[in-house]
Amino acid sequence: MPNFQRTLSESIHRWSLLFVGAIAVIGALAIGDFVVERMTADNVAHTGQVLQAVTSADRAAWDAESAVRKHLLQLQPNARQAYRTALDSVSHYLAQVVSLTARSEPVQRDRAVALRAALARWDSVYGQATFAGGSALRDVAIAGTFAFDDITRLFDEMIVSEGAVRTKLIERQRLMRRITLSVLLLSLLVSAWAFWRVARVLRLAAERVAIEQRQREEQAAELELQTAQLHEQTGVLEEQATELEHRLEERERTNRLLERTAAFLDSAVDGGPVGIAFFDTALRYQRVNRALAVMTGRPPDQHIGRTVEEIMPEVAPRVREVMQRVLSTGRAESDVLIEGPMRATDDAVLRWLVTFYPIASHGREPLGVGVMAMDVTERLLLEEQLRQSQKMEAVGRLAGGIAHDFNNILTIIQSYAELLIADVPEDAPGRMELEAIRGAADRATALSRQLLAFSRREVVIPRDLDLNAVIAGMEGIVRRLLRQGIELELELHREPLTVRIDPGQLEQVLMNLAFNAVDAMPGGGTLRIVTERRDEMPTGEGLARCPCAVLRVHDTGAGMSKEVQARLFEPFFTTKPAGEGTGLGLATAYAIVNDAKGFIQVSSTPGVGSDFEVFLPITKATLPDVATVDSGEHRAATSVQHERILIAEDEPAIRQALSRVLRDHGYEVIEAANGGEALRLADAEPGRIDLLLTDIMMPGIGGKELVDRLRATRPDIRVVLMSGYTDDESLRAEIGASRQLFLQKPFSARAAVETVRKLLDAQ
Repeated sequence: MPNFQRTLSESIHRWSLLFVGAIAVIGALAIGDFVVERMTADNVAHTGQVLQAVTSADRAAWDAESAVRKHLLQLQPNARQAYRTALDSVSHYLAQVVSLTARSEPVQRDRAVALRAALARWDSVYGQATFAGGSALRDVAIAGTFAFDDITRLFDEMIVSEGAVRTKLIERQRLMRRITLSVLLLSLLVSAWAFWRVARVLRLAAERVAIEQRQREEQAAELELQTAQLHEQTGVLEEQATELEHRLEERERTNRLLERTAAFLDSAVDGGPVGIAFFDTALRYQRVNRALAVMTGRPPDQHIGRTVEEIMPEVAPRVREVMQRVLSTGRAESDVLIEGPMRATDDAVLRWLVTFYPIASHGREPLGVGVMAMDVTERLLLEEQLRQSQKMEAVGRLAGGIAHDFNNILTIIQSYAELLIADVPEDAPGRMELEAIRGAADRATALSRQLLAFSRREVVIPRDLDLNAVIAGMEGIVRRLLRQGIELELELHREPLTVRIDPGQLEQVLMNLAFNAVDAMPGGGTLRIVTERRDEMPTGEGLARCPCAVLRVHDTGAGMSKEVQARLFEPFFTTKPAGEGTGLGLATAYAIVNDAKGFIQVSSTPGVGSDFEVFLPITKATLPDVATVDSGEHRAATSVQHERILIAEDEPAIRQALSRVLRDHGYEVIEAANGGEALRLADAEPGRIDLLLTDIMMPGIGGKELVDRLRATRPDIRVVLMSGYTDDESLRAEIGASRQLFLQKPFSARAAVETVRKLLDAQ
């Protein structure tokens, strides 16, 4: 018994110690499990905070990317503010990540720092460039997309890494709980066994059952807790999967938008009306549009990677100099004139206005040079033609001004020469000299008319006349022009050829062509004048297709080279020695024919001869209009009935000469120095005034106004207009279209008398 008791006591002591030790182990395990549980829970919560901050930063970064795209598409007016707000949110959440991972997670902290740097690069390369320039070039947009891909990749890595840490902590927590439960179970078994040994088998068994039941309940609760956590994690993962799907869809939309934007920019560059090219810093072609390819004569793809010297060697030094200056200074150079044969198949020198500008982001070194070129060859040619036209207009005004004064002088010379000739018998001394004076005045008159026709300030009165009749009437004059050894052949069309032109100007065209033909045959030859009819004008831009009369003047002279023919109708151009030609004859003929809606055609072969063909439209009229009075052959004056004539002329010598001539023929003459004086004299004259002889161009009241005002009080007064020059084109046209008789200065005294008599005799 004692042994039993001792054994029982020892056994109880031993199993009590074992029980106490088991209880101690259970307590230690419980405390350790509590500590580990708390640490694991803190780590899981910490991981959740990091994951939430990273996810929020990722979402804000996408909001910033979306704001940039909406700005490019102009879908959101306040995109800049939304972009800045999103960037601030990203920076805030990344700062939280850095703070949460400052001690425990250096990898995540390094990723957060890398994200900050990547975000700053993206903001500089894409975001700020887009909002600063209003739009992004294709290269900038692509660079921005790549930079944003780096950002999203870093965000994805942080989310995946943090999720892995969270999962590992949860798995570790589960393992620790399993180990703790296993050890606790073992300890309870040991203590239960010891308690069974000490307190009997039933009690031990009851306690063991209770402990096992308790363990099962705890395990069930733990399993329920784990199940709830798994459900929660599954929901989070589903939300993340949905968010990733939305991001993928947004990225696809963004990529499609970038593709459309790039296609739009490509079309805008390729379809531009001016030549556009982009060069890198090595001055090699990177992009060329179709317009520039047309200029250089090469397809666009043959430019890429090549230098200017390889594409346009003729202009390369000038172009390279300007582009290097643009790269070094960073400043654009506009309206640079480039000249050269820029087409590979064209030797003509072309001119281009080119603008060179740097391609660079704000505040950075240039990435290349942009070029815009515009063909100004035709524009510069038109400007040169305008300057030439203005120069010729000035020459014309000068010629007209000279002719004005010259006509007045010639009128005086011709009038007084005729008065003197009329008073001097044919065999009297001095008669030959007077005839020479009148002949010189006639030749000067022809030169004056050439000047007026060239300057287009002669008063022209077109009339319907027969071309054959005019040429036949001038046959005697033309024959007197011929030098020895030249024969004249005249072949006129069998039917009348009615054309509308001023008769004096038509005679002048024929005389100028005849003079030119005679000068081309110094050693003799044949001058052939032919007229014919054609059904329509063979050539002539802007001329109506109508029947025409052709005046052909052919000579068998020296002929002309192509260079001379090209300048034949230029004013003051002549092949004659100095002092032997004015260079106005053919230019005047060309101007006269052009005004008559015709044109001149020339064909010539050196050593064979020349053909001048004048084409004039044929009119349907058969009777001439009221004719202007010519200074050539005139009828003898009829009887004078002592009519009263009012002369208004501001040139005293002409006025005096006309007054003397008319008084000598029995007329009563009232002289007025200008229009105002003529009106005063007419108002003071109570009797009749049969005729007004007035100059058109006078100081103060001109001839046209004088006629209008005088007819208001004397409606039956007859009018003869005089002029040798007027710079008013509308006035010349009005005079030419009127039915009043007109004296073209210079005119002879006989012409003035016959004109007055003709009008006074008219019913």
